[in-house]
Amino acid sequence: MAHHDDALRTRAERTAYRETSTHEDVLAFIDALTARTDRVRRVSLGQSGEGQDIPALIVSDGHCFTPEEARSQGRLVVMVEANIHAGEVEGKESVLALARDLALNDRHRRLLSRLCLVLVPNFNPDGNDRISTENRRLDLANLEGQVNPEGGVGTRYTGEGWNLNRDSVKQEAIETRNLARFYQAWWPHVFIDCHTTDGSLHSYDLTFDTSHSNQRLFRRVIGTSRKLLEDVAENVESRHGFRSQWYGNFVQEDEPSSGWQTYPALPRFGSHYRGLLGRVDVLLETYSYIGFPRRCAVIYAWLLELFRYCAKHRRRIIRVTEAEEARIINRGESLDPRPQVAIDYGVGSREPYGELRFSFPAYAHRGETITIRSYDRDSLSARRYPGKRAVTYHVPHLRTFIPRMSVSTPLAYLAPEELAPVLERHGIAFEQLDTPTEFDVESYFILGIEKTFSPDVAGLVPPPGAAEIPLSASPPPRRFETVVSARPERRRITFPEGTLLVRTAQRTGTLAVYLLEPCADDGVTRWEFLDRFLRVGLLHPVHRLLSAQPVRPRPE
Repeated sequence: MAHHDDALRTRAERTAYRETSTHEDVLAFIDALTARTDRVRRVSLGQSGEGQDIPALIVSDGHCFTPEEARSQGRLVVMVEANIHAGEVEGKESVLALARDLALNDRHRRLLSRLCLVLVPNFNPDGNDRISTENRRLDLANLEGQVNPEGGVGTRYTGEGWNLNRDSVKQEAIETRNLARFYQAWWPHVFIDCHTTDGSLHSYDLTFDTSHSNQRLFRRVIGTSRKLLEDVAENVESRHGFRSQWYGNFVQEDEPSSGWQTYPALPRFGSHYRGLLGRVDVLLETYSYIGFPRRCAVIYAWLLELFRYCAKHRRRIIRVTEAEEARIINRGESLDPRPQVAIDYGVGSREPYGELRFSFPAYAHRGETITIRSYDRDSLSARRYPGKRAVTYHVPHLRTFIPRMSVSTPLAYLAPEELAPVLERHGIAFEQLDTPTEFDVESYFILGIEKTFSPDVAGLVPPPGAAEIPLSASPPPRRFETVVSARPERRRITFPEGTLLVRTAQRTGTLAVYLLEPCADDGVTRWEFLDRFLRVGLLHPVHRLLSAQPVRPRPE
């Protein structure tokens, strides 16, 4: 779309894709666009760790600019997050350009009359402005980095050193807490997360994925998400000429027959976290070895076709997500032990000096296979991109996760009041006991406590203009986790006034189960929130309520 006004061209467009937008550029573009059209409104998620405003654009027709208006008008709410890793800037540039093109071109009016688009173009502004030509520098020998714009890009981590795409559960970054509050207000039917990936050599422009957490429990909404992604991939190829495939990497880089494996089903990753809420989630990973202009173009095409698909199928998507929410609530009311919530997928092993480490293997469900367009084996071994010869491999598709531990959904949990702020940040409702109360509960007797290193969660922050440490350089450990082993047993316990009663019959009920179970691989125990309560030979401080018993909540 042609524009005579430089204020309505992104920095990438103005510089022929030699540079990416600073946060100041993003804000100026947003303000210029909102001044030009009444189809766009700027709102704020809050401030970043270094005090920068994190803006969102609400794009729709008919002055539908609030969650309340979206619900009253029956709109499908689609939220897009870009630049969570601020070295992966294509989503940022394309979200801005697409918002402009949708808002200023009347041929998109029908689409904007059916959807309410909530766009967060620069979720990590502090990392974004730590631009260096050395960040994400291409290193094919280690299958790492990207073809950078000449001016460089920002950092993977925030200005405070957090990896925001490992922070959904622990919420240590202020940016994550802001997004959680914003998400809970809008409660989008569809969430789209824009990334750029390196890794295995293949010939696709973009790979895509959706939530893998509790695949059996959420099979209906995951099925809807998978059909959406495969249909949109076909539309992107036929209408725009870009080839896409399911996200993954070869298990062994030089041996494609080893299988195509996706990433772990841990809710610390935003996609799997949102999957536990029963919503449609989309992960977009444009390919870092293709050029920067093409990466921007493929993300733009994918977002446009996703919006078109969502507008066309909005009633079905709303119906599927509403039905999933009802199932979550029903599990908290029915005390049916059959629908199990998987809470631990980790396989433990020992490092040479005895350190505990976990892997999260995926499997090919019933021999499921995938076709991967890649290159000849000599090119794969030599890390040559593009390879000398195109080769199509038919390999196992490793995207099914088999839990090591699952639990039924109790009616409620009883938890220490120190967890109140944590639960509030996750949008989990609770009551507090107004008097000491005795309950029959299922408790956990602690058998063992151990620490493990948590990789790629926090990083050393380089000074502005300097490059961050690449992952292949094995940066030093910054964050650890608490691993508890325990056995369940029935008890009758008197709980003190102020104890939290967390009912699971709420839309965040399945998330509450994952967070509060002591042996969960990604819960509040794992992230050290309860360390001061934990002793081998004592009971874990969170207990399960398995039968209806009289409760007197503390008055508001």
